[in-house]
Amino acid sequence: MGVAKKELLGMLNSAIELEEWAIPIYSRHLKTALFWSGLDAVEREGMRIQLSVLSQEAHRHTKVLSRMKKKIEEDKRHVF
Repeated sequence: MGVAKKELLGMLNSAIELEEWAIPIYSRHLKTALFWSGLDAVEREGMRIQLSVLSQEAHRHTKVLSRMKKKIEEDKRHVF
């Protein structure tokens, strides 16, 4: 059973939007929580590095989703 092109593009748009706005918001909130967490400097730095990796991966994922969206838009099929 396939997915209609319009529906698939809608799902991709939603995923792209989520990556673009959610990860930065979560990162800011988590950085604030880390500041007030009481963790020592080494532990906070480790968490900061992990948040940075998460942010980089979100950007990479957005690019992948955008390329996929473009291919689907250009495809002549109406069901995938």
